[in-house]
Amino acid sequence: MSWRSLETCHPLTRARLEQAALPLSLPAGDALLTTGGASEHVFFLSHGVVRVFHALSEDSQFTVQLLRAPSAFGVLEVLHGLPWAVSVEALTPLKGLRVPADTFRAELSGDHGLTRGVLDEVASQLESTLRASRALGFEGCEHRLFRVLLEYAEHFGRPSAEGLVIRYPLSRHRLALEIGAARRSVDRALAGLAADKLLSLSPKGWQVLHDPERLRDRLRSETAGRAAGRRRTGDCPAAAVSPPAP
Repeated sequence: MSWRSLETCHPLTRARLEQAALPLSLPAGDALLTTGGASEHVFFLSHGVVRVFHALSEDSQFTVQLLRAPSAFGVLEVLHGLPWAVSVEALTPLKGLRVPADTFRAELSGDHGLTRGVLDEVASQLESTLRASRALGFEGCEHRLFRVLLEYAEHFGRPSAEGLVIRYPLSRHRLALEIGAARRSVDRALAGLAADKLLSLSPKGWQVLHDPERLRDRLRSETAGRAAGRRRTGDCPAAAVSPPAP
């Protein structure tokens, strides 16, 4: 959810939310939310970029998406009194506000405009989560790597003579962590991109995408090709196939 959801509420509602809010400041690299933590606030970010991800452990993660402020987190968990469902990491320094859960619930129940705005944005957020879940369930290492590289390029890419320079430190270990893959699998995928002249390292160690649009086209076409193949053959992903009866 972003600050746009507050644009539909009554001015007095927004004033009460801002009056109850506490300032938020977080350095890059720190966790804004951690899966399983208590949902005591809704977080509204005014500056910064975050990574939303699922984590089974420190070495087993999956990046859902990167989001730039203005954005907000914690609405669903706060509404139902549930622990955080995802983890959120600050990729750059963050600034914003945190609104106490009780205050947010009270204002939401009394302002139809705020409720409508929150519903619209929660629906959009759910759609993004469903797409990410599909990627985790059906896509291989190479395609998950494509998606993560393109996400970072969107938020940290800087045009250069060689292509789009991703000015964020993405080591092979970090990439393997973010897509939930073994380091050797990432090494092979990166070598393939380099051989196709789609990716290289700058002298400063930044990843450089030489033709981002070609990479997007490749991702779209191969995804469509796999879907068509499954429809023709009736194949199911290995994880979805039931074991034979004893």
